[in-house]
Amino acid sequence: MAAYAAEGVVWSRLAALLPAAEDVDEVQGCWDIAEQEAGLDLLVGRLVELGLPVGESARTEIAVMAEQWGEWDRLGAAIVACPGEDAQPVSLRVFEDGDEEAPVPLDVLGERADPEQVLVPWIACVACGRVLARVHRRQEWGDLSYTAESYVVFAQDGSIEPLLFPGEDDGSGWSALEALRRACLCG
Repeated sequence: MAAYAAEGVVWSRLAALLPAAEDVDEVQGCWDIAEQEAGLDLLVGRLVELGLPVGESARTEIAVMAEQWGEWDRLGAAIVACPGEDAQPVSLRVFEDGDEEAPVPLDVLGERADPEQVLVPWIACVACGRVLARVHRRQEWGDLSYTAESYVVFAQDGSIEPLLFPGEDDGSGWSALEALRRACLCG
């Protein structure tokens, strides 16, 4: 319950990115009636439609929120496409699935790895090489599982022990994002 309340605080902050009070109220109303999927669609849609700049901290939180509520697959490209805030230096960058510029995942799972698991780089600090990846399972028809089985935070240079967050744990995406922020050498 505490994780849900904390997520509600983040939701309110993200809703406040919208300049029109009626949009803020509508996005907040979606949270209040447990229609997070509709609220995310509205939030991201309005951000894109209005061309509003989104800071990297807010973008990573929108990405985790979308993943948490099963909307990353549908909204990920739009979240990544939102313009950034020029005044803010980019530390964390969100990557669309399949982005050629995404950090190449290492064999960070070691003996825990399953040959059917695929690491999908998701959020990274471009300066220090710390990465948050989603761990998906390759389905028999070739696609990746719809939801992540777990999340892993690692350093591209192998300088930190990979941190694994099981996907079935409440708030595991948020915990992984916090671990990435703590592991980041850039501040």
